[in-house]
Amino acid sequence: MKKVILFLSVIGTAFLMTSCLGDNETSYSGTPLSYIASTELGVIYARTIEGLPITSTQIKTQDPGSFVFIAYSWKESENTITEDGIYNATVSDISDPIEQTLLISADAPDQEPELPLASFQQALYGGAYFGYHWICEYGYEKGDGNKKELRFYHNISEGSENEIIIDVRLVNSVGTVEKDQSDILVAVDLKQIHNQYVASIPSSGSSKNLQVYFRYYRKKTDGTLELYKTPPYVMTIIKE
Repeated sequence: MKKVILFLSVIGTAFLMTSCLGDNETSYSGTPLSYIASTELGVIYARTIEGLPITSTQIKTQDPGSFVFIAYSWKESENTITEDGIYNATVSDISDPIEQTLLISADAPDQEPELPLASFQQALYGGAYFGYHWICEYGYEKGDGNKKELRFYHNISEGSENEIIIDVRLVNSVGTVEKDQSDILVAVDLKQIHNQYVASIPSSGSSKNLQVYFRYYRKKTDGTLELYKTPPYVMTIIKE
């Protein structure tokens, strides 16, 4: 599974649970976005986007901290559950890991990009469950054969007490691609924002909602560029 699976379609169809009326057997299947983690005893497993923890021989070869799409199935009569509550699944395929990046604590470059972002497709913050990463998908106009990557910038002095503004820039990366990219799926590490705000939460189990805006250059209908700010996304900070 070398191709990136479109995030929006996976969100809607990643998980299927069936309970057969004839034998009341429960089964699960899907191709969910999953975060590779490990238990305190070092058992490698996947935290799927719908919340089902799964593992297999193939999953145990993955690097903890990576995000992949896993095509799997689990059937009550054929598969088991570990003492830790992890489902021993049948896995048919695992994608290449999706790209990850860190949040840069600085102002974004002032210059307008040669290849602006065209659309912001999705944002999902998984908190501790997804290692404090925000999963984003961006689309952009046809490239030039060079590999592209997204960079994320945050100036702590910009915005209000509960408002976060993250600037996104599309830049050339190292290497080339056989086929021009037209979309990028990336996980950006927002642990530093979590740590910044969790200190002000008074007690364990309490939470705070932040309004997160993404700001990027896009082309208007007249062909000129504008610095566009998305409507706010909610980022919930929980004190563990």
